[in-house]
Amino acid sequence: MGCHVTLTLLFVGWSLSSCSPPRMYYQVNQPMTWLQAQNFCKEHYTDLATFESHDDIRMLEPTIPDRSWFGLFDDPKSWQENLGNESNSWRWSVTGETGKTTFKAWASGEPSYSNGNEVCVIMNPDGTWADTNCLIGYTFVCYTVTNQSEKVYHFIPTGKSWNSAQEYCRQHYTDLAMIETTEENALVFSKTGGQTSWLGLYRVPWTWSDGSHSSFKYWEYDQPNNYYLEPEHCAGFLLGSRRWHDAPCNMSLPFICHRVTTLKTTVGMQIRTDADMTDPAVMEHFLQQIHIRLTNLGFTDFKLQWKNLPSNQTKKT
Repeated sequence: MGCHVTLTLLFVGWSLSSCSPPRMYYQVNQPMTWLQAQNFCKEHYTDLATFESHDDIRMLEPTIPDRSWFGLFDDPKSWQENLGNESNSWRWSVTGETGKTTFKAWASGEPSYSNGNEVCVIMNPDGTWADTNCLIGYTFVCYTVTNQSEKVYHFIPTGKSWNSAQEYCRQHYTDLAMIETTEENALVFSKTGGQTSWLGLYRVPWTWSDGSHSSFKYWEYDQPNNYYLEPEHCAGFLLGSRRWHDAPCNMSLPFICHRVTTLKTTVGMQIRTDADMTDPAVMEHFLQQIHIRLTNLGFTDFKLQWKNLPSNQTKKT
C-alpha cells in the first residue's frame, strides 16, 4: 500500500556541522555586573553574546558601547578551587582530562593565573605546585607505566618550555609527569632534587557562557593581563578599541546578548510500503533511519517530527 508522510525538520542552528548557529545580537544599555548580565540574557534572550569571527563583531560596530560585557569568562570555580571537568579546568597532558583522583598539591595562593598567562604547572623546590608562564625554560619530569600499572618517573635536567618538554617526554617516554597521590608527588619531588620542574598539568583558559566551542579571540595586544588587584575573570569591550580586555566581573557595564534562531524546514515524502505507517513503532524506526542518513551527510543539531497529511490532501496513485 502507499502512504504519504510529511516530515518536519527543525534545524537548531545551521544544518551543516561546520557552520555556527545563526545569532541575532542585542545591546542592553542598563549597566550590570557580568553575572547579572548573564542571568538577564538567559532570561530574555539565549545568553550573553558569543562571537565566532570578526564578521560577528562588525555586525555591531560602530554601535558597541566603549565598555560592555559579552559572554567570555574564566570561572575560577573551574580551576582555582578544584580540578574540575569544565573546558577551562586543569587537566593532565597524557589524557587531556583530569586525573582519576582529586589529589592536588598547590602552594598557598596558587593557582593564581598571574599576568593572565600562567596556564602550565611546575613543581616548586619544596614539592608544592604553582601555575606559571608556559614559555619559561625549566627542567622537567617525564613518566612511563610498568606492567603493574605503576608510574616510573624520569627527571630531565635540561631546561625547556612546557610544550618542548611535553614533546620530549612523548618522544622518549609516555608523557610529562602525571601525579594522582601523595606518594607519587613525594616520589617526583625526590627525583627533582629541589629544582623547579615542569609537570604534565595544564589548562586552556576562557570559556563561552553558552557552552560554545568557538576558538575566536580578539584580545588587545597586552590582554588578558589579570591586572587589577581584584582578579579579572570576565571579558568585555573596553577603552573604545573594539578589542577585548579582561576585567573584574563585579564591574557594572552595559552588555550584549544574543538569540540563536531556529530554522524550520518541511519536507514532503511519498512512500510506498507494506508497513503500517500509522504504527508508532514503525514511524519511530523510520525516523531513526532518516536521522542516521542526515547525520552521515553532515547535518547536526536537528530534530525530526512527522505527521500524516489529511486524506483529502493525499494524492492517489
